[in-house]
Amino acid sequence: MVATRWSIFGVLLAATPLTAQTTPPPAVPDTAATGRDIVVVGSRAPDLRKRLDICIAKGCRPDKDIGMTLDLAQAQFEAGHYEDAQAALLAARHRTARFAKDYPVAVANLFHATSMISAHLGDPEPEWSNALNTISAMKAGMSEKDPRVFIERIQLGDAYARAGRFDEASVQYREVAGRAHKLGMIETEGLARVRYATLKTRLAEQVYAHYAPVARRAIDAILERREPEMQPMVESARQLKIQLAAMTATDAELDQLIARYPTQAAGAPAVLLYAPPVLMTPTGQRRPNGTAADSYTLFKLNPTTVFLEHLDYLWIDVVYTIGTDGRVRDAHVAGQGEQVAGTGDWPDKIVEAIDARRYATQAMPSKGRERYTFTSNLTIKTGTRIPGRSGIPRLLRADLDPRTDTPLPEQRS
Repeated sequence: MVATRWSIFGVLLAATPLTAQTTPPPAVPDTAATGRDIVVVGSRAPDLRKRLDICIAKGCRPDKDIGMTLDLAQAQFEAGHYEDAQAALLAARHRTARFAKDYPVAVANLFHATSMISAHLGDPEPEWSNALNTISAMKAGMSEKDPRVFIERIQLGDAYARAGRFDEASVQYREVAGRAHKLGMIETEGLARVRYATLKTRLAEQVYAHYAPVARRAIDAILERREPEMQPMVESARQLKIQLAAMTATDAELDQLIARYPTQAAGAPAVLLYAPPVLMTPTGQRRPNGTAADSYTLFKLNPTTVFLEHLDYLWIDVVYTIGTDGRVRDAHVAGQGEQVAGTGDWPDKIVEAIDARRYATQAMPSKGRERYTFTSNLTIKTGTRIPGRSGIPRLLRADLDPRTDTPLPEQRS
């Protein structure tokens, strides 16, 4: 796999309590801006484990140790072995965290990966501690004014958003944007502003009447910018503007919006312009109705006890093709964890939502593959020290390489 960052780092609002957000945010800057290493994944986990063991035995540099660990954990994650991936990352953290001053980016990447694996396992304490530690790792080896430190703060805002802590996410984005503006860091400011506008656009899918005007103002403020460094963010804002308009457009109006968007050249990333949320209630309503309930609730407010008792290893991979007309074809579940059977029709609803997406027209068809993990955060039950699931469903999404065929995981109890 080739990715500008470890692919399970997730995306803004890829998981929020009770709501499935299936729309990825606009693209983030390239590796030079984010500090993320390019990771190539394709070998099976046993081979990657051997490579890592050899590296450790030879006393290889901490950044190489971390890179090989990320490769291994990526392969284990894709195979559905979340706890194995977490164990590999924690072991690497024990070996390398003390080298943050010399290798701040590599160590920050390790903390990011550990945070996201913890999220997919429904383990909130290490998810948050590792998200915060990424900033400490970056600051250990570089100035607080370094753009990469600001990027980590934006990623912390993303972590707030994934957890449904939207006010904290908004504060984080706006603080970064304001400080970056004062320092003349236009590209970083733009990224923070796009994240804020994306957050408000996603929230408009839940409560349109309240959040749509806020999202519109945030989008328009970006569109007014003329600095060359801001132009990639201006393009992202144009995508958001169409996504916001699509929420209340008729099918004919949606066709017109998409027709006005430029056709993407061969080899360019697919541009998502409309993505309905996952519908799990009987109404089947497709458009926002001004409330946070009804079709925008992923699961009923009172999921069955039996269902909530089986939230480990509930994951599916959905693959699909995007045609030159920007419509999705042949979306289907290509792999799943063994515990998924009998847990309801949520996989079908995810496929239906993906099938209804609309992308910009493109010169050549392209493919997509996404991992969805259904879980619920672990919490300590009142009056005991026994951890148990909170009962609040949480759906997380991660992009995977569509060219990689991941084998189904072995049987696990």
